[in-house]
Amino acid sequence: MKEIKRYDLHKDDYSKLHFEVNDSKKYILKNLKHASISHRHSFYQIIWFKKSGRHYIDYEVIDHPENTLFFINKNQIHKFCSESSNEGYLFHFNDLFVNKYVSNAMERFSTSIFNEIGNNFLYLPKVTIEKIALIISAIQDEMVSKDTFYKEQIFHYFQIVLFEVERLRKNEFSMGANLNSEYTIAIAFKKLIFEKIDLFLNIDEYANSLGTNSKNLTYISKKYLLNTPANVVKESKLMEAKRLLSNQNIAIKEVAFALGFEDPTYFTKYFKKGTGFTPKAFQQVYL
Repeated sequence: MKEIKRYDLHKDDYSKLHFEVNDSKKYILKNLKHASISHRHSFYQIIWFKKSGRHYIDYEVIDHPENTLFFINKNQIHKFCSESSNEGYLFHFNDLFVNKYVSNAMERFSTSIFNEIGNNFLYLPKVTIEKIALIISAIQDEMVSKDTFYKEQIFHYFQIVLFEVERLRKNEFSMGANLNSEYTIAIAFKKLIFEKIDLFLNIDEYANSLGTNSKNLTYISKKYLLNTPANVVKESKLMEAKRLLSNQNIAIKEVAFALGFEDPTYFTKYFKKGTGFTPKAFQQVYL
């Protein structure tokens, strides 16, 4: 059993840009030992796969077509499948890079892009492919030349990429009159679940915190999250449990307490009912 490692991008070295763009195929071949084994990051990652293939995210293998964009949230568990070509590009970046030039900008993008709602990837239309390809070329030129204000230029180029992705994310759903308010509540609900992951709130309590009622929250949850609020909360708790269990330095009872279970035995039953494994068996199978 090997513990799932967590990787940082430049960590506390503030002299660094805290941003990278890499040729994904070359990068993965160079780091195959780590990239092809389940791991997580303390930074965000956007992956453009030019060819069809497979990618592993949060204990699920996802088959994807060509020209798809994946967005890996901080602490999500993923790995590159060695049988895939993995041709494309990788963007790595920290909150520090985005917020340095626009205060709290990453709060917006973490909500609109890295919200773990809907599919794990987006299909890139031809016009977007052309835009992003040009932007990547411009960023790479700036990173090589390091001319005056190159850091600012890289940020503004990359900001365009984030806006393009944000637009595609919102277009995943039908453009109804209430799209913005409903979509915002769906995102806020997911965010609130993880903020309160150590509590067992009822649906009315979630609804009140979101400024709505349980009937409307149920409608929005089914429409955008494809499940009832209660099941979304349950699946979120189970996913957080899996992520916590990937750190073998934390005892199972500590995982239980972190998720709001006063009795570790009840947590074990809850986890087994939801996953088919006891926490210990899960570690033995997946780690």
